[in-house]
Amino acid sequence: MAYRPPLEPLRPGPGEPFPQPFRPPIPVSPMSDELGRLVKEILDRLTAMDNRLKRIEDHLKIARA
Repeated sequence: MAYRPPLEPLRPGPGEPFPQPFRPPIPVSPMSDELGRLVKEILDRLTAMDNRLKRIEDHLKIARA
């Protein structure tokens, strides 16, 4: 078993280099117009749902009071 000095939190040991990624990064291609429209439509629907839920929540808070 190799010698290990006691852990001293105020004096950290030498830093180890960051590990290399397991695979090379995937190049990102620009979005097509159709994909951009689809993402915008999904975001719009989620925003509408969020607004409806907020209105329902506010209504329930008023009804409880």
